[in-house]
Amino acid sequence: MKNIILIYPKMGMAGSVLVRHLPLSVLYAAVDTIKCGIRVDVVDVRLSPSAWREQIAPLVTSDTLLVGLSVMTGPPIKNALEISRWLKSEHPDLPVAWGGPHTTFNAVEVFDEASVDFVIKGYGSLPLSRLARRLRGDADAPALDAIPGLMYREGSEVREVPPEASFETIDYRDIPYHLVEKDLDQYGQLDSSERIFPMYSALGCPYRCAFCSSPAQYRDMAQKYRHLPAAHVADHVEFVHRHYGATYIYFIDDDSFVSLEHVEQVIDEIQRRGIKVGLGFRGARINEIVRMSDAYLTKLAQAGTNILHIGAESGSQRMLDLMHKDCTVEQIVEVNRKLARHPEIKAAYNWLVGIPGETMEDLRLTRELMMRLIDDNPSALIFIPNKYRPLPGTELYALAEQSGYRKPRRLEEWVEVEAEGDYTPPWYSEQQEREIRMIQICSYFIDGKINKVDTGNTLKFRITRLLALFYAPLARLRVRHGISALLLESTAFNFFTSRFR
Repeated sequence: MKNIILIYPKMGMAGSVLVRHLPLSVLYAAVDTIKCGIRVDVVDVRLSPSAWREQIAPLVTSDTLLVGLSVMTGPPIKNALEISRWLKSEHPDLPVAWGGPHTTFNAVEVFDEASVDFVIKGYGSLPLSRLARRLRGDADAPALDAIPGLMYREGSEVREVPPEASFETIDYRDIPYHLVEKDLDQYGQLDSSERIFPMYSALGCPYRCAFCSSPAQYRDMAQKYRHLPAAHVADHVEFVHRHYGATYIYFIDDDSFVSLEHVEQVIDEIQRRGIKVGLGFRGARINEIVRMSDAYLTKLAQAGTNILHIGAESGSQRMLDLMHKDCTVEQIVEVNRKLARHPEIKAAYNWLVGIPGETMEDLRLTRELMMRLIDDNPSALIFIPNKYRPLPGTELYALAEQSGYRKPRRLEEWVEVEAEGDYTPPWYSEQQEREIRMIQICSYFIDGKINKVDTGNTLKFRITRLLALFYAPLARLRVRHGISALLLESTAFNFFTSRFR
């Protein structure tokens, strides 16, 4: 039986240690290929980072049509390159394809890498199946130039077929969870005892955040946002609960609360069926929580919701306006106070720093807002601020270029372009770079998050909690007063995080 191998590379620390969810990107990509009668094997390198050769080698046979890798920007590129080059050294004629977020927005330079034969931009299930059928030699398989989203070499030229301007619709019953079933206990976050299943309740995003890839990805779509029927979402929840023992559902929508009524219908349907699961939501905006009543938040909490990930982004109104966040700093403060009345729901705030034009004053305002949110809401969580990454097609990309940004020309240069990498844009001053580094390191400790979340009881996390307890007072002092000098703890932090790249 012909087969393909789909690989999820190593991530940085956040994606390998703090959070390790099911590799949905490769599971979704496999759906239509499986329907075509082609076997799919999945290798998630995060589970055994040093043994990926031993895992992949037995799967490659004369029946293997291709190997595909789902690649995000940052540390995954390093491992994806290692795997692709190793495959070509062992099997020179075996096609290698890259897909995922990085190729969707930075596909051209991928073809400077000789070990990559194909790139899939955008949604991958149908393009991958059509490519696999073409490589299998099916008489009715489309030509390469008729596969939407595919990029390939033709002689010395790179050919590109535009992706289809529509959402990829996957029936939950077709998601091949069985491919990772034996490893389900290895997925989760922060050593939590919950069996966590990520899923979607909505597709797309109608907002226009100037830094975000979503407006660029959905620009050519007539419909930029669509929520899934509440009954369908509840069916999916019930399915993974009954068949795979899911105890917690993490909704990974770009934004879940465009329609408050939709989320309410989903939780009503889950509760009506008596499905006992916890809930978490990755996508929530300040302007949406402003519309939530206390009764609505109480209902979310009673349905098992214990966390909302919220895009606060900055404490500077000037930066919020530049990002098109559609909210004020005062609204962030008021939303946080509202959520403080519902301590069952942790308000987990995301941040973005290093945008062109951001000043030390803007960073000071962000630091102050972080500490104010913690002071006003003991349940609040402050996530590590992301360094701004210029993404082609986004509104801020032109501003980054005007400020001296030059896109990396080699794949290796993209490895450090991530939240905790050494990537330093040309508009950073030395003082800003030091300040951002201080805030990033201290953000792990200023809110006591290691003791606020279910981190299990392993020796590793008991030691981590003890170290966090001792360092937290210094971290709060640094952030509250902007003390970035003599950041000696940066060396230890760099050593620890480097182990996951």
